[in-house]
This record gives sequence, structure tokens and C-alpha cells, in this order.
Amino acid sequence: MEEVSQDRLELALRASNEGIWDWVIDDDSSDNLYYSDRTLGFLGVSRSHAPHIFNHPEPWLHEDDIDFFKKQLTAVMKKNGSNTFVMDCRYERPDGVFVWLRIRGVAVRDEEGKLERLAGSMIDISRRKKAESELEEERHRLLTLIENVPVNVYFKDANSRFVMANTATAVKLGCRNVEELIGKCDHDFFDVRHADKSRADEELIMVTGEQQQESLEQEIWEGKEDTWVITSKTPWRDRKGNIRGVFGVTNDVTSLVKTQRQLMEMTYQLTNQNKAIEEELQLAHEIQLSMIQQDQVKSLPKNPTDSCVWQANFAYRYAPVSGMAGDFYQVIPLEDDEVGLFMCDVMGHGVRSALIVSMIRGLMEKERASATSPECYLYGLNQGLVSILRRAGVTIFATAFYAVIDLKSKTLKYANAGHPSPLLLGKEGVSRLSDHKKVTGPALGLVEECAYAAGELSFDQFEKLVLFTDGIYETENAEGEEMGISRMLDAIQPGREIEEDLDGLLSATREFAGDGEFGDDVCLLGVKLNKL
Repeated sequence: MEEVSQDRLELALRASNEGIWDWVIDDDSSDNLYYSDRTLGFLGVSRSHAPHIFNHPEPWLHEDDIDFFKKQLTAVMKKNGSNTFVMDCRYERPDGVFVWLRIRGVAVRDEEGKLERLAGSMIDISRRKKAESELEEERHRLLTLIENVPVNVYFKDANSRFVMANTATAVKLGCRNVEELIGKCDHDFFDVRHADKSRADEELIMVTGEQQQESLEQEIWEGKEDTWVITSKTPWRDRKGNIRGVFGVTNDVTSLVKTQRQLMEMTYQLTNQNKAIEEELQLAHEIQLSMIQQDQVKSLPKNPTDSCVWQANFAYRYAPVSGMAGDFYQVIPLEDDEVGLFMCDVMGHGVRSALIVSMIRGLMEKERASATSPECYLYGLNQGLVSILRRAGVTIFATAFYAVIDLKSKTLKYANAGHPSPLLLGKEGVSRLSDHKKVTGPALGLVEECAYAAGELSFDQFEKLVLFTDGIYETENAEGEEMGISRMLDAIQPGREIEEDLDGLLSATREFAGDGEFGDDVCLLGVKLNKL
């Protein structure tokens, strides 16, 4: 039976990936501390070079862990002391690598309470500690975000009790800090009428899984004047999609409601407020469209002379899939015989991408002096964007392609920051610009001090150039197949005007999609060279 028990112990230890150790305290021999083979593997040593980390922890443990290690060990070593040794510590292997070890032990004492033996298990928990550290860092970023937004942000569990909130929420509810708020619910702060309604709304959200859109709510307090807020609540789901509770954002609009109620009935006020919000969103959309379309150059030079041999004709198409887009283009007049072509695609969609677009536009103005040199221009944009994003503590990037058409030197100079290479129509047919010479660096906003290379084409190498964003070739049909570059190449034909080519690209893509809809924002910028 003892042999069977030992076998079971070994199987259990093997399954748990743990090693064992056994320290006989009264044994004066050099082998008074035993390590199993698994434990020796964690320590990175052979049995003949195994350290006695209990007697001499200093050479092996991290300096920040030694004091606590000794404190725990002292508590076990003293007469009638603790019967368990529990410690997570960093151990430096002979190869110089620190690993996290979880050491657990149990004391064996004589009749007088003196420690005779200390034995237990050991396991490498480095991966777990790394995951915990990354999770803690992610949590810190989330807390930083919600602590700095000017609204009340909170998570509630299935019982509508607060499990996370920003300080603004705690202060509003009369708590000294967030910790005092955790575990409480609306019934601890509001009149039962408002608390019951809030609980009913949250139960409905958790049952249906549907979001509660922005709604104006009257908060009824006990012993305080009522307040008014705009509240949005969304199901809080875990990584597996299970609903854990609700996530809410509340913005106090009491002063606004009071002012409006002095002017007219609440229904009229709410109607006007919703209308104002819709108008502001529409205005934001129109402003972004106007920025895309402003100062569009149709041809260069505008007034050809007898000495001008070449003319460049431009065409543009813009099809955003949402109100606020991250794709944009810009034609930058430089000199009478030079013009810059810029195409950019910011990662993601919505307000965040639109904000990055605004930042890049500002940087483009700042770097205007280097606009005649594509590689220098992209370098300056990248430096500025990296600096802004680093201070903001966010990770986002933008791909970009920039080219300069010089009618005087009859050349096209270009540089690429991770953007899809343009389509090119030349004497040899339709191809990608990358087929001639690949000049591609990393996207903007990722790598500081990044040097970009420049490429150059002469006018006798191409007739048309089409810049685009990935929304067009990543459009999928009903079978999940992408449009792809090859179908785009088929839409570019010799002898047509550049406007016809861009319209042909859009029509072919809509036809391929079946429903006529793009899956992402689409920007097209085309240029055709005409010899006068």
C-alpha cells in the first residue's frame, strides 16, 4: 500500500508540473536538503551543484525578495512557530536568468515544538507572473483612461453592484473614494423610485443583451435636490461573450435641463437637444468631407504655355463607410511645375481615427518645407506622430504614400510608409509600382527616427498612376472572397480618362460585393500624364 501511495504521489506531482524538496534540520551532513529532479530543473543546476537556498538565499534570490524570504523562514524555524512556509520569489539561475518560483512547505516538529524537518513543493510560475504583470499594466491603462474622462464611468455586476468606477462617480455618490463605493448599489444612494427603475433597466439589458442608448434620466435622491443625467448602458461581457453585468457612462446635465425647463416644456427641450446633437454630428461629417475635397487640383499646370510639354490631370473619389473616417488624400501644390500627392489610411474607424487624421493634417502643414522630398516629408510626419502618440500613451499607426510630380524634370519621386503600392499603367501594361522598385518603410507612428527610402520614375515609364486605400481591394463578396489587386488591375485601361478609370474601379468593386457596399473606407486618387 505504501508503494501504491508513493506512485500516486509521483503521478500527482508529474501532472501538476511541481517538484519537491525536503530539508532535514538536525542532519549535519552536506546532503541535508534534498531536491527532486524536477526541482533541480527549475533551479537550473545539477544535483552536485544544488544551492541551499534556505541557509544561504543571498546569492540566489532577488534582493527585493530576500528580507521577506528570511522573515517567512524565521517564522517557521522558531519553536512552536508557523507550520507552513509560503513564498513567491525571484531566483537567479546560473545562466543569469531570473525565474519566479512558488515555494510551499510544511513543518514537522518534535514534541517540544522544535522544527525537525521542512518539506514541500516548488514550481516555476514565471509565465503566470508575466501574464499577471501584463494584465496589471492593461488594468492601469484602463484606470488611467476612465479617471481622466469628464464623465461618470462604471461597471456593475449581475446584482447591479459597483465593481469598478472612476473617482468622479464615487464623489458624485458621496463616497470618500472608489473603494468605499465598491459593492454598493443605487439603493444605497438614491430614492427607491429611481433605484428600482435603474435596476429594472439593467436587468432588461442583461436579459436582452441590447444596449440602452443615450437617455435623459431624472435622478431622485433622498434628502437632496433631484439631478438630471444622460446615461448610456451596455451589456458587460467577458471574453467568452457571457454577460457579467452592465457598463455605464453617465454625464450630468442638470444645469442644462434646468435652464431649458425655464424656457419650454421638457418634451420640446429634449427634441431640440436631439436635433442639436444630430446637427453637430452632421456638421462634423461635412467638415471632414470639405477638408478632403478642399483645394482639389484638376490639372497642372493650370495654364499651359508653349514651353510646357506635359500636363497632369487629376481625379478623386472618396467613399467613407461611416460618418468619421480614417482614410484621406490630399493634393499639395508646391511650385508651378510641381505637385505632391498624399494618400493615408489611419488604423481603425470612428472618432479616434478622425482625431489622428486631424493630427496628421497639422503635421503636414508643419513639414511643408520638406514636401518636395518624399523621404524627408514622411520622416518628419513620422517623427511628429510618434512624439504625439508616445505622450498620449496609445498605440496606433497610419500607412501613407507620398509622391511628387515634377513636370520640369519629367519625373515622379515617391516614398512609402507601409501603404499599398499604387497601380501603374505604362508601355508594358498595368502593374503595381512595387513591381518596378520596392520602396517601403514602416507605417507612420510606430518607429522613431525611421529613415524612408525614395524611388523615382520618368514620365516615359508610365501614363497613369492610381493611389488607393485597402478598403477597395479588401471588399468581400457573399462567399468571403476579397476583391484583390488583380481585379483592380483589370479595371485600368489605356486610352481612357483617369475619371473613367476611378469610376470603373468603384463600379467593379460594388458589382463584386453583390450588395454594392464597401466593407471599409475607400479613397482613390488618380493622375494621368498628357503630352501637349
